[in-house]
Amino acid sequence: MNKKKRVIAISILFIFIVLLVAIITSFENNLVAEEEVIEDRYTPFRNTSNFKNENKERYVAYYENNKSLDYEDVVTYVNIGLDREYYSYISDSDISKGNLILVNKYIKLDQEYIPNNLEEINSEYFINGNNSVRMLVKEAKEQFEKMSSDSIKNNTPVYGQSAYRSYDQQQSLYDNAVENYGDSVADTDTARPGHSEHQTGLAIDVSSTKSGNMLTFGNTLSYEWMINNAHKYGFILRYPKEKENIHGYINEPWHYRYVGVEIATDMHDNYSDLTYDEYYYKFIDK
Repeated sequence: MNKKKRVIAISILFIFIVLLVAIITSFENNLVAEEEVIEDRYTPFRNTSNFKNENKERYVAYYENNKSLDYEDVVTYVNIGLDREYYSYISDSDISKGNLILVNKYIKLDQEYIPNNLEEINSEYFINGNNSVRMLVKEAKEQFEKMSSDSIKNNTPVYGQSAYRSYDQQQSLYDNAVENYGDSVADTDTARPGHSEHQTGLAIDVSSTKSGNMLTFGNTLSYEWMINNAHKYGFILRYPKEKENIHGYINEPWHYRYVGVEIATDMHDNYSDLTYDEYYYKFIDK
């Protein structure tokens, strides 16, 4: 090969190397840029207080369909499970949370779960009859009796009507609701077995009369007293109106849940607009 041909070959090789380096550099830059764009999609969600890396794709997808929500609410709602159908992707309840245990349409208790410190509520503070559903865990039971006693003294009586229910009792209740009203209606006011707060021994339905008027409790002065005072004894209204899309049930002014005085008071004083599901994923499940 003469000198001229060698020069041409070397020039062509040089040009090829330069082009190859340029292509590789461009490819790497595009990858970096693409990664930055992808990461930028997650950044607003990462900046929230309750971001979970495993849910990042779900945050983005949920936000695309709910752009009126702020990022904090998107993260909270996805953590609850609201981007999915009720009773789908069910997980086990974290029973280590004690009084703060969460049970809803995405989280369930095992069929064998029974609280180990159930105690019977004094009949003075319970409606006539219903003895089979008259228990709460010890701390909740003691606080409920104090609350009921004070409400009676105030002439706005609050009596328990239905407290702890076992998995099997809830199964029977749910089956009856389905038989009478069908699945879709039953699911609006009756929890499926394993998904009922009553199985925790921390929930109680109340009435303002000894004969029981649970379904009309929301129209009584006793209900007003509960709204203003239940937190002082550690109870919260669990299924408030205008939040049905979050907790998944009809408004139940008779259903109260024990979470302890500290949390109940914080919710009452500072976060009265939140359901327990929202509060749990904002402040408890970190």
